[in-house]
Amino acid sequence: MSSEEIRDAVFERYGCVATSPDRTHGFPVGREFAEAVGYESDALDSLPPACASSFTGAGNPQDAVELAEGERLLDLGCGAGLDLCCYARRFGSPQRLAGLDGSRDMAGAARENLSEAGFPETEIFCTRAETIPLPDDRLDVVTANGIFNLSPDEQGVMKEIARVLRPGGRLVFAEIVLKEALDDVVRTSIDDWFRCIGGAMLETQLVSSLRSHGFESIEIVSATRNARTGHASSLCAVVRALRGTN
Repeated sequence: MSSEEIRDAVFERYGCVATSPDRTHGFPVGREFAEAVGYESDALDSLPPACASSFTGAGNPQDAVELAEGERLLDLGCGAGLDLCCYARRFGSPQRLAGLDGSRDMAGAARENLSEAGFPETEIFCTRAETIPLPDDRLDVVTANGIFNLSPDEQGVMKEIARVLRPGGRLVFAEIVLKEALDDVVRTSIDDWFRCIGGAMLETQLVSSLRSHGFESIEIVSATRNARTGHASSLCAVVRALRGTN
């Protein structure tokens, strides 16, 4: 499949999660999965049910994210808005938060869920992660939860994140990484792309790619098995990095 075909297939499959979360999708989805990767039941109870029912993240980056007064945050690949709702509850000032998702259905679900949760000021963009509609050096924090492995152009995504982050800005994300290289059968399987495996990198490759796009102080906060790591060679890593000042 071409890069465009992979991208379109990913948007379509994840859009189906937004519209029909109870269907079988070939990867973990929903509240039980969210709780399994560390989201607290009480926190989920306080949010619109659709936030959790359409959750498809790689893990839970929440504890690694900080936002100071006046700082701006973008959640890249925001899905149905679970992480954004949690950030709005935790940090307040939802007008300083924004989300982006390439699936129209997911972006629409995020807008509805944020409004129902009491955060209608949070803006949601519907576009590809390689084309963030913000000026250079605009953001203090970019977060993500399983976005790089779903893009056939993860290098383009990293470059775009570096563009919109201010010098010294923080990138914090959860992502599936590999303990060993995969064979081509997995790499070319669209079902494995949906599972965040087909496009996954070795941990060392991920760190090297971040450095090549100007990120510094790269920290693997954790790298563990979780409910999303179905493949024997996969781990879920939570990563923090700073955009370089040069």
